[in-house]
Amino acid sequence: MIQRIQTVYLALVAVLSILGLCLPLAQYFVGTAQVATFNSFTYTAAKGYDTFGAFSMAPLAFGVLLSIVMLLTLVSIMLFRYRMRQLRLIIFSTLMLVGHVGFYAFLAWKFQLQLAEINPEVQFHLCFAAVLPAISIILNCLAIHGIRKDEALVRSLDRLR
Repeated sequence: MIQRIQTVYLALVAVLSILGLCLPLAQYFVGTAQVATFNSFTYTAAKGYDTFGAFSMAPLAFGVLLSIVMLLTLVSIMLFRYRMRQLRLIIFSTLMLVGHVGFYAFLAWKFQLQLAEINPEVQFHLCFAAVLPAISIILNCLAIHGIRKDEALVRSLDRLR
């Protein structure tokens, strides 16, 4: 049913995905001056620090991944009658979030190296939104556990009939 605990977990994943789309993922500083910001859809840099190169479409990939995760989560909430389909969608969503975290780690490291070539004093600061996909992965795992528990309950009741 829609009022099950996994629906709450999935709704939280959708909210965290929206927050991840709106908030900055990383910021780069030289001393106290901010020289670059990495968001889900954009990468902005101060004059002289714009070294994007081959990764010019990379921030757009973060936004697209989180948007797809959010849509899959909302669709899976509505599939409460079809638990196995819901389970597959959530597993796929979790795999996309794991890919998002790995891709984020790679790009944050790559941007740090590119900015360090310009100025070795550039410091990387992790923002709160970078942790949200990891929290979403945990919530998805809790939702998967709840769906499996519901499915086991339904199957055990079918045996008793």
